[in-house]
Amino acid sequence: MLLGLFIGLFSIPIILRLVRWFNNYQEALGLGLPIVLTPFSEEDAWWLPLRPLFAWVQNLPFGLGSWYLYSEFGWSLVDGRKTTTRIGDNFILCSPNSIQIITCHSPAVLQTARDHSKWRIPPAQSQVFAFFGPNLTSTHGAEWNRHRRITGPAFNERAMDEVWRESCKRAAALHLDKPYTLGSFRITCDLLAMQILTAVGFGQQAELNKVHSGHKLSFMDSLSFILKNIILTALFNSLKAPDWMLPSSLRRLKLCLVRNETKSSTNRATLLSALVSANEAAKSEVGDKPVQGSMKYLREEELWGNLFIFNLAGFETTASALSYALPYVAAYPEVQQWMMEEVDELYTQDSEYADTFPKLVRCLAWMHEVVRFAAPAPLLARTPTSSRTIPIITPEGEREVVVRPGMQVAWHLYGGHLSPRWGSDALDFNPKRFIVKNTDGTESLQVPDGVLYFPWTGGPRICPGQKFSQVEFVAVVANLLSRYRVEPVAHGNESESEARQRLLTVMNDKYFNISAHFKRPEDAAVRLVPRNNN
Repeated sequence: MLLGLFIGLFSIPIILRLVRWFNNYQEALGLGLPIVLTPFSEEDAWWLPLRPLFAWVQNLPFGLGSWYLYSEFGWSLVDGRKTTTRIGDNFILCSPNSIQIITCHSPAVLQTARDHSKWRIPPAQSQVFAFFGPNLTSTHGAEWNRHRRITGPAFNERAMDEVWRESCKRAAALHLDKPYTLGSFRITCDLLAMQILTAVGFGQQAELNKVHSGHKLSFMDSLSFILKNIILTALFNSLKAPDWMLPSSLRRLKLCLVRNETKSSTNRATLLSALVSANEAAKSEVGDKPVQGSMKYLREEELWGNLFIFNLAGFETTASALSYALPYVAAYPEVQQWMMEEVDELYTQDSEYADTFPKLVRCLAWMHEVVRFAAPAPLLARTPTSSRTIPIITPEGEREVVVRPGMQVAWHLYGGHLSPRWGSDALDFNPKRFIVKNTDGTESLQVPDGVLYFPWTGGPRICPGQKFSQVEFVAVVANLLSRYRVEPVAHGNESESEARQRLLTVMNDKYFNISAHFKRPEDAAVRLVPRNNN
């Protein structure tokens, strides 16, 4: 009898889940789009740690396990354009949790990104990084406007000048004349990006790999642990993270924030000082009480939540772009030579931000092409506050579908970034696609017409640190390319062309964890060879 009761109780949630799935499927049929059914999704918190145990389902016959690919947040990075090539630019991912309209149709993406008051980020995504406090990514409406108003001034031109100086200095200090596996090169890029961020963002010049007295882990070890486990942490974030969970260096930053000790010894502008200054200015305008029921400044936990986002976005995404950039030009030597022409003409060790950065358009095109293949956020979703229509494209032409509240519109950025609309070379690494010749013979950067390109998203919620990452990237690669030529490391009797192809194969085997990562980073390597003209 007890066994029967147990089976009955256990079967209730399964039955309810199947009912929800069936109802979602029935509603999805009415949209008239191809449907991909998946019994689990990234919205199932309990599924994520169990998912690796079910990898075997992919080998089931007749495609019975094809749903496995779509059951995690980073599936579009792995999929690339395979699904869109097979069933079209718009399809439905139907799970017991939700109906997701997957689209890489540019008008639909732009429409849902443009009006953030009518299209909200679903909680499953917006709350992912809120466990250290509310921030730009987790808020909406008036709350988001308040966060943006306080945090926006931090990313000013004075800060960009500091980014340039620190990036050039840190890159110049690197001595890389030895072979690096893709794994060891990623570690180098991680450390470089964090050194730049902690200096420009928080005025710290500490050794990030040093384990300080009284602590068991270095700052980089602590941050690496957080990042490797961040999706699991975020999914189980019902409790706010207490101070003892934070790396010691971040706790010191928080203490500095609370005490308003924002001036560094060199009086350099930092993101931290700019953020606190803007917040204190807002406080002084209205006092400590809410005005008309709405807070005008950020509370302590909100300041800390945004600082964590600055850490995450400023470190992880830029490090990822750098880790792919050099291997790509190693695989495409003609592109590397094209990049060197610009660097040799315009960049010196004493180059200043205001004079040099705007002219290094090929280096910026290099970054644009890198994030076309390795975008920071591969699948972002929006849900309407009330029923809305969006345009979709089918083999029969463009039409509209009605999206009701509770449904999601998810931007399949890789489906768009790798679409044949980019041309016959869409799968080739070619930064020249972003360059146009001006009538005066100069070059400028321009995204080609008729394609979806959304690596930093767009609309009002465009990434506020976009230029920060661009300035950092351009400064680092210009410095390195002025001193080194990058080559693939051959295995055994491999020819150079075979080594390049193997390098590309390893680079194309990716997985997602906050950003793109190499799945087999020890299977390929690059060598940085000092150039003869230095």
